[in-house]
Amino acid sequence: MTLKEQLYVCTLARCKTITKASEELFISQPALSVYISSLEKYLKVKLFVRTGKEFVLTRAGEEYVKRALKMLEMKDEFDQIIKELNCSYTHQLRVGIQHRRAVGLIPPIVPVFMNEYPQVELIIREGIHAELVEMYEKHEIDLFVGVFKDELSNARYTTIANDHVLIVLPSNHPANKFCYSIEGGKSQIRHLDLCHLNQENFILPTKEQSLRMSIDRIMEQQQVVPGKIMELSYFETIMALIEQGVGIGFNRESYLDSMIKTQNLCYYRIGNHSYTSRIVVAHRKEEYPDHVKRFEELIAFQARKQMPEDSLP
Repeated sequence: MTLKEQLYVCTLARCKTITKASEELFISQPALSVYISSLEKYLKVKLFVRTGKEFVLTRAGEEYVKRALKMLEMKDEFDQIIKELNCSYTHQLRVGIQHRRAVGLIPPIVPVFMNEYPQVELIIREGIHAELVEMYEKHEIDLFVGVFKDELSNARYTTIANDHVLIVLPSNHPANKFCYSIEGGKSQIRHLDLCHLNQENFILPTKEQSLRMSIDRIMEQQQVVPGKIMELSYFETIMALIEQGVGIGFNRESYLDSMIKTQNLCYYRIGNHSYTSRIVVAHRKEEYPDHVKRFEELIAFQARKQMPEDSLP
């Protein structure tokens, strides 16, 4: 018996369903299901009986959980003793992440990580892309979560999602009539060709931000000639100005759920191509202890949970 094994079984026994248990454990539903099935094969006994979507403990399962709970309780007690004995943290994990992306990804996973690694001091550094790249190169952060086009030096990358770049128009803009859906597409967001937006006034992020790098590349490829350009660093301000009809702009699909809701904006994927940017977790190749690996797993799980199906790697 291992503590991970005991935690998985006890959580499923309490939650009753794979869906709830996997969300609490921050692992995928198939992974948890395979883990439980493999454990039952190893033990040569059924721990659960499947009743519809619910997992109900067998007699063997009840005996297993009764003892597993005691062992998990002993682990918690021991972890607390170790925490109290340590006058200071034994490790630091410095995570760099873009302001806007941090809103949706960081709050759900920090309590889980801190509970699992109480001896690790977690430091979150927010910033725009250019600032975070500089922090990484100066060894001021250990882990970098964001969108990448240019590679960091001596970095190991894990792609966690592909984030769609969206064009944003006020709801009364005449180009809205040119939007269309793609047959067989998995996203509910419709599409719009940028050829309808030449000479428009654009409200864009600053050149130091990763989305602006993607926008400049897209506009060059699509041969879009803007009228006036206004630059701002905060997306809520940009969206508010677009809603007021000051101009049009861009956003990332992953940002929408964590932003202040606006009623009078229309979001579209760009043309048939649907431009995407790669969201990655990056860290130095020689530095990959367990607590870094676990933080990467947690943030990847949270990101994939928020993204549409056709954005997953």
